[in-house]
Amino acid sequence: MKYGDLIQFDPIESVVQLRDADKSSAAQHLVNTYVISDEMAERLIQLVIPQMQFKQPVDNKGLLVVGNYGTGKSHLMSVVSSLASNASLLEGVNHSGVRDAAKQIAGRFKVIRTEIGATTMSLRDILVAELEESLDKLGVDYVFPDAGTITSHKRAFEDMMEKFGKAYPEQGLLLVVDELLDYLRTRKDQELILDLNFLREIGEVCKDLRFRFMAGVQEAIFDSPRFAFVADSIRRVKDRFEQISIARSDVKYVVAERLLKKNAEQQARIRDYLTPFAKFYGNMNERMDEFVRLFPVHPDYIDTFERVTVVEKREVLKTLSLGMKGILDKDVPQDEPGLIAFDSYWNTLKQNASFRAIPDIRAVIDCSQVLESRIENAFPRKQ
Repeated sequence: MKYGDLIQFDPIESVVQLRDADKSSAAQHLVNTYVISDEMAERLIQLVIPQMQFKQPVDNKGLLVVGNYGTGKSHLMSVVSSLASNASLLEGVNHSGVRDAAKQIAGRFKVIRTEIGATTMSLRDILVAELEESLDKLGVDYVFPDAGTITSHKRAFEDMMEKFGKAYPEQGLLLVVDELLDYLRTRKDQELILDLNFLREIGEVCKDLRFRFMAGVQEAIFDSPRFAFVADSIRRVKDRFEQISIARSDVKYVVAERLLKKNAEQQARIRDYLTPFAKFYGNMNERMDEFVRLFPVHPDYIDTFERVTVVEKREVLKTLSLGMKGILDKDVPQDEPGLIAFDSYWNTLKQNASFRAIPDIRAVIDCSQVLESRIENAFPRKQ
């Protein structure tokens, strides 16, 4: 019995780029392949969609999608923005509750997507340039006033949306930004305060206009010690934004329902295979359903993976995909539970030259190699 017989492996190896969703075929693929856990569905239904819709008056705010590298943050933003711009994609949503709730926003927006790269421009200049260029393509002629000539951007956004409303009276405007946190980390003290003030203004204009803003960040910036020196500015931004976090349970759901999907027969075979080993492990019996759903990945792999904070671009789904490709054609061992445990990530760390450039990791690798060589020399190998 091989691993490939027990799972319907669907690799996740490419990193989703937000602007991929600008192409209709890519947008449809992104919507069709996005698996939604019940917890994520609740967040979308209770928080994201009510904040985006503009038919019912509420205290609309900006949205921040929080998730580590490779956990599906860009994929989520691509799906939400694709639905907002094209109602025909609704039928591809694989959660009925989200599909019904998303009717409130489906096709109601013109969407502008952008990713912030290596730049010294201010956040205001980046987003204003993107808005002006994209609005021009939509047939809306609007130029923001120079930053040095105005005391607040609210009036400028009101004027912009007035012109937009004349061209698209039934629609709103959604601006989606990825890699916002990487950009903010590069900013100096005074620059960062100005950027945060502009971010606050964007969150504020969402309340009264048909303008919506969504950004992706790798950690909750409101709780980050990196920005403690601008705590006052952060607090004011926080009042005008809602956060949607991608939790470990969401990642596990993607692993179980897409990466390592199994039918009922395969699950039964895995349960029969694991049951004899359960007595040797403390909580395998109690967590058998989880072991079966995630097989051959150990349920604690993802929890532990998230704590390897020294390596930022961890990309858990991509790492698991590559690990699975290596064992699909191998036989499942009969004398041990053939699980991929979190210690297997050590080989990834050792083999990746870029990780060795990190002093903390290099020191541990060097120490482990010394220990391994001494153990190999001290103990004869089995014949």
